[in-house]
Amino acid sequence: MRNGASQLASYMSIAISEAKQSLREGNHGFGAVIIKDGEILAQAHDCEEFDQDPTAHAEIIAIRKASALAGKDLSGCILLVTRTPCPMCAKAILKAHISRLIYGCDPVEGSADHNFHNAGSAFRVEKGLLKEECAILYHPEVRLELIRLRGATEERLIEYNQQSITGRLEWYRKEKPNLRLGAGDVIQRAYWLLLMKLGIGETEAPVVRRSKGIVVFHSKNFCPTLEACQILGLDTRWVCRLYNEGAVDQLIRQIDPRLRFSRNYELIRPYSGYCEERIEYS
Repeated sequence: MRNGASQLASYMSIAISEAKQSLREGNHGFGAVIIKDGEILAQAHDCEEFDQDPTAHAEIIAIRKASALAGKDLSGCILLVTRTPCPMCAKAILKAHISRLIYGCDPVEGSADHNFHNAGSAFRVEKGLLKEECAILYHPEVRLELIRLRGATEERLIEYNQQSITGRLEWYRKEKPNLRLGAGDVIQRAYWLLLMKLGIGETEAPVVRRSKGIVVFHSKNFCPTLEACQILGLDTRWVCRLYNEGAVDQLIRQIDPRLRFSRNYELIRPYSGYCEERIEYS
């Protein structure tokens, strides 16, 4: 089947790549692909900020490109988008007579139903294709990291690290009376402190090696910094060393100043399946 599930997923992957290009350019991170009979007619991303054009949405640009090839009547076409279209784009989609819309995620539940409630029975809407991959593009913490890391320099990363240190120490002072770190040794309590700060369990950062004065664990939890670096094409081995290693180190030292935190930058995501991290006590 030319438009089977796996093929549609590959088209959505192209839309996701377009959305990432949009974010690298400083736009809003939307991607669109229009196909007909198993062939791509157009692919596009929003350029609203880059072009200073409020109508330069991914769907609008894709429709313009497809219409230049196939005419203004796009009956029989499928439009794949990373996120539900806005009301302006919804009207353009219907005006172009696109037959089928497939979107990845809908941060405002039900917005597609609202925008297409008068579309008629000939128009089909399907949701949730590569939902998780699309949702990452709009995750609020990832968006914040994109703002911080776009155009990052060494000086800016060091500055952000200092801000992170301040924030984590404020968090510790506020939460200290409520923290329940157990009766383990000082390294175990430091490990639990990190899990609490990140809001994760031991399965997301399992301990893989323990000896006197050292614990090594593999972090596999969702990481906004990792996601932002991958979108922007930044090397996590450079970013994480400057940006947040010092902040984690300063946090665990609140338990005991002889504690130290470090990472193995030969085993760090996305170059590895996990980030190897360690806590030492000397």
